Amino acid sequence: MTAVTPILLFPTFNPILTALALLLVALLWLLPLLARPWPWPSLTPFDPLLLGWAIFLLVGILVTADPDLTLPKATGLILGLAVWRFMNRAVSSSRLWLMALAVWGGIGFGFVLLGVLSANWVNKVPGLADIVARLPERLIVLPESPELGVHANQLAGTLLFFVPFLFSVLIGFYESRPSPWKLLGYLFLTGTAVALLLLTQSRTGWLAFAGVLLLLCLFWWIALPAASHLRRITGATAGGLGIITVVGLTIAGPHRLQAIWRDPAQESAIGQLGSIGFRQEVWRWAITTIQDFPFTGTGLGTFRVVVRRFYPLNVSPTYDIAHAHNIFLQTALDVGLPGLIVYLAIIGLAFYLGLWAARRSAWARPYLIGILSGLAAIHLFGLTDAIAPGAKPHLLLWIMLGLITTGHRLAFLVNNSHPPE
Repeated sequence: MTAVTPILLFPTFNPILTALALLLVALLWLLPLLARPWPWPSLTPFDPLLLGWAIFLLVGILVTADPDLTLPKATGLILGLAVWRFMNRAVSSSRLWLMALAVWGGIGFGFVLLGVLSANWVNKVPGLADIVARLPERLIVLPESPELGVHANQLAGTLLFFVPFLFSVLIGFYESRPSPWKLLGYLFLTGTAVALLLLTQSRTGWLAFAGVLLLLCLFWWIALPAASHLRRITGATAGGLGIITVVGLTIAGPHRLQAIWRDPAQESAIGQLGSIGFRQEVWRWAITTIQDFPFTGTGLGTFRVVVRRFYPLNVSPTYDIAHAHNIFLQTALDVGLPGLIVYLAIIGLAFYLGLWAARRSAWARPYLIGILSGLAAIHLFGLTDAIAPGAKPHLLLWIMLGLITTGHRLAFLVNNSHPPE
């Protein structure tokens, strides 16, 4: 898997290598049929859903009229499925599970670092413009990257895979009592990640982070034993955050929110909200497109051009809308409504199994809840933006699902409160 990963992440760099990598993945999947002693991967509750996802993924590939746009998304999703299957076969002990967790963190650090070095920083929020103006832009140029560089919103979405995880580990320190140096190291890492999230000036990213803090505390409250003091703390914190949210919405009032929706091009404390109008236009035609292509979608990654061919999109022809700016609409556009249903079932099952496992392993609980909180954050972010299916950072989601699958299966998550030696 290590050898094919960079090839499938950048499939247009060398088409011959990409074809060979896809053949190798297919061969690995067929080995149990070709070599009888070779074992099948362990069965998981996800298997029927994975089969359905693979079928609708194939449909999304076959119906495309723009193979140049579909290829990178298709290889990204095939890589995600391959990594998940590989983890299900290879991660057979608690020590290997921790190693897989470390690999996930290392890959994520690489994505964030590449995003920072190739970012197209923007100025949206007063007060942050002076800081952002001092940041270097596009120190490197990645293959297949946009001409202007990696959008700051995409960097924010990538960070959201990990910021909730770091906060969950810090909550876990309440019980594990780490050394002061370890605690300082985690605080520095968490602070750096939050600072980067702020510098992206992604209002969607900020809202997703604020929303996931409540869910993070709620997940901890669900997973902890009834007699736990930390359970009372996290429950009270979740309740407090919920009250703050309700009070904030009440103070803003429905009329104020309605005015922003109708006329987003107005100044606020976090800059203009004119991008809401852009999203309204994209969402309108995304829904129309789904109505016209309900069962197959338009083909993986093709909405950005299909919408301009068939509909009067009121966005400058020179501006690449990239995707539907909503992960659920984008998934339906890529693989049809049946594919969206399977995707929702996969995510829902992941939350159920992850919380089930977190309740049964004290030492693994901070990591599992952190992974689940990252899943929640990226889908909150996906309400008004998206790490589109098949995009390079989307690989992180498949590794997270693999960690949940193997974590649920492994014996160390049943009546085991101690980490591996």
